[in-house]
Formats: sequence, structure tokens, C-alpha cells
Amino acid sequence: MSRRRKLLLHAALLVWALAGIAAAAPETPAAPEPVRLIVSPAASAQGNAMADAAIALLMRQAGLGYTLTREPVERAVTSFRAGLYDADMLRLPQFDQIVPGAIRVDPHLLSTTILAFSRSPSPAPTSWAELGARRVAHVRGIKAIELGLAGQDGVELTSTAEACLGMVAMGRVDVCLLNAQRDYGAPTQVNGVTLERSVLARVNLHVWVRPGQQALAQRLSAALRAAVASGELARVAGGNRQP
Repeated sequence: MSRRRKLLLHAALLVWALAGIAAAAPETPAAPEPVRLIVSPAASAQGNAMADAAIALLMRQAGLGYTLTREPVERAVTSFRAGLYDADMLRLPQFDQIVPGAIRVDPHLLSTTILAFSRSPSPAPTSWAELGARRVAHVRGIKAIELGLAGQDGVELTSTAEACLGMVAMGRVDVCLLNAQRDYGAPTQVNGVTLERSVLARVNLHVWVRPGQQALAQRLSAALRAAVASGELARVAGGNRQP
């Protein structure tokens, strides 16, 4: 066999061997899609930042990439119900009454404070029972407040916390109820009117996973328990998570 033919044969064998190695090599698995999260805006930028930090901690502990979208309360419920998101991050413990089949992640992620504001010198109520026959305003779509006010007459809905406080200052309602972080810095005066403030209730807020995503719910639950046990969640949430 001539030298030229030997070289061509060796080259062909080498190409064949390399092709076999390439065919046998496993394919690199595609990166998992990020988990699609939705949350509703807090009453303040500080509340949003604290929620973002708690969510980031949870997802880091779970080892999951994610996207986070904010939508107004009622729109967020509609989007979650339609399956546009994998988890709604901060909802009351009975959220499956609103989205049947949704899976609650235990324990809770954060707690919200229901604050009551009234015109001075009238004292702000400290319990649902004290609302009595008072005219009440709150931001539209806040389910924790809606449940507490179930059956009460004279309830006005607003689009923002500022509008709710303004209604009290103008005397259109007797009480404004807001859900906010514990140290929410509402103005002590609105349009020159002094407001009295009180804590009406504390409500735990859970992560809720869309129906059929049991594995995701279990993974988030394990991550959340680990964040609680290590003390990391307490450091992030401070007084905005009751035990």
C-alpha cells in the first residue's frame, strides 16, 4: 500500500472514531425555565423592597431561578387563576377559596398588618368588632380586609392608600383600613387633618402554587422551613413576620 493511501486510510479511521465519540456523548440538558412569580404592590416602596428580599431569599434557598412581576391585586388574582404564573407570593391563608385547587406553601412567608386610621381626636379601632356601624374605606381587592368586613354596610373602595387616607381626612368615611408592613410610615396629617392610627389585626401571608404543581410546592416548603430554622428569614423580615 502506498504511503498516500495509508495516510488517507488513517484520516478516514480518525474521522470515524471522532464521529462515534461525538454521537456517544450525552447532550447537555437544557437549563430549566425560571419559575414565574407574581406579587401585588405593597403600600410603600419600603414594603416592596422587604417583600423582594424575602422572595429572593426563598428562591435562593430553593435553588430556583425566577421572574417576579407586580400586578394590582385583582389583576394578579385573574392572572394567577389563568395559569400565567406558577406562584402567587403573598396571599392570606384561605386563598384557595378564591383560586380553587391552589396549593398553599407552609409555613407562611411574611405577615401583614391591618392598620386603621381615623380623624383625631376620634380613636382608631383596634379590632374588627369595634368598626361597628362606622363608614369604612380600603384599597380595592385586599382579600384579608374584605373577609374581615364581610356583611358590613357603608364600605368604600379606593385605588390607592393615599386616596383611602384622603377620604378619612375629608370626612367621607370614618375609618381607612390599610394592609402594610408593621412600620408603615403613613403621614400623621393629611390635608391639615391629624389622623389617629392603630393596629387592627395581623395576618399571615403564604406562597400559593398553581394547581398541579405539587413538586414545586414541596420544594418551596422545604426551602422556607430551612430559611426559618437558620434565622435568615427573621433577619430579612424583622417584625413583618410573626411566628
